[in-house]
Amino acid sequence: MHATCRRSFVSCRHLSATTRSRSRRTYSIHALPSASKTSGLLPLVYSASNLVVSFESSSGVHVYSRQAVTGKDGLSFTLEGEPTLPFFLSEPSSTTDVPVGLVRYTVVEALKNHVDECPLQVVGSRDLSFVSFKPWVNDGGPESRTSHIQRLVKDWKDSSLFTDILRGWSNEDYPVYSLPLPAIGSADLAFSIERAALPLFGFPNYGCLLIAHYHCADTGKTMFWVPRRSRNKRTWPGRLDVTVGGGMATGESATDTIVRECTEEASLDAKFVRDNLRKTGILPFPNRSPAGWILPGFYHLFDLPLPPDGSIRPKINADDGEVESFELMDADTIMRNLLTGQFKGSSAMAFVRFLIQSGQVTEQTEPQFELVCRELMRQAQPYVMTPAPTLSLHP
Repeated sequence: MHATCRRSFVSCRHLSATTRSRSRRTYSIHALPSASKTSGLLPLVYSASNLVVSFESSSGVHVYSRQAVTGKDGLSFTLEGEPTLPFFLSEPSSTTDVPVGLVRYTVVEALKNHVDECPLQVVGSRDLSFVSFKPWVNDGGPESRTSHIQRLVKDWKDSSLFTDILRGWSNEDYPVYSLPLPAIGSADLAFSIERAALPLFGFPNYGCLLIAHYHCADTGKTMFWVPRRSRNKRTWPGRLDVTVGGGMATGESATDTIVRECTEEASLDAKFVRDNLRKTGILPFPNRSPAGWILPGFYHLFDLPLPPDGSIRPKINADDGEVESFELMDADTIMRNLLTGQFKGSSAMAFVRFLIQSGQVTEQTEPQFELVCRELMRQAQPYVMTPAPTLSLHP
């Protein structure tokens, strides 16, 4: 089977074979006449949604981290990455089969060296090498896959493997789906896995992000409630965030997730949230960590209008410990904090999207408005494998 990525998270058309053989590379983005003066939000968007996936027929699936750089010659970005193996539920039968994850070679070696009988197989062939569940595991369906992969990652945790990832063990089961963006509760649930272990296999994380705001009649401005994350948090300590956010556990709906998180993180009344909640879309968040772990996210976006008199507002829940403080910011203050890198990555993208949808970021205020919008509208499924031979710079 010959397979390529028809449309990766970001693409790279016009790359020579020599260039593709290198693990680190730099490209200049042309046709950005205002980039030498100001690049606006584009460097933030490129560097936050930084995962690039490329199927390279000579060496398999490569993943790259993209970092934007603004210099005297305009905007450019670097790509630095490594080869991976696609993770299929079972042996792929055609080019329409979609992998559910991507596995780094350090994890592949752990699979090969696993002492007990491993539920996963590493298959090498001339056309495509891959990781999948063994047939006897698949025979038992989702429950069997869940049981065996949970035992595998628990063994790794007990053996002190991948401590940088598994030290965040939460005892929360998160879903892995056989198809992109399924309806919760559908037959598309393939299995569940410990939340902390998702990056070991490049499985997408499903979650919810909410922005609470109100209209100030005196100033005519939209005011946003913005929390600062606790400085004791393991990830993004001390950064600014959306008002409320959280991951979706197996079997949990997006609405139930965000209502629960609103009560836990912001001490908001559950009935008020449920009655006034507005769902605004889904944000794909292709991301690779500084250490190289593949962390794609798909976030259900919500906004919550609040009364302008302050009678209902988010408050710190001391028992939760997630938030250090809440503060009010207008759109200009949000923009300054976005451009200076003060926000957590996925939350920055949620605010960029909100500001565009609400007309507070426009072609008149953002020099690379079209490219920013393109990035926010990337294809939602990260690992589509098709026979198309090339990738393009902008999706």
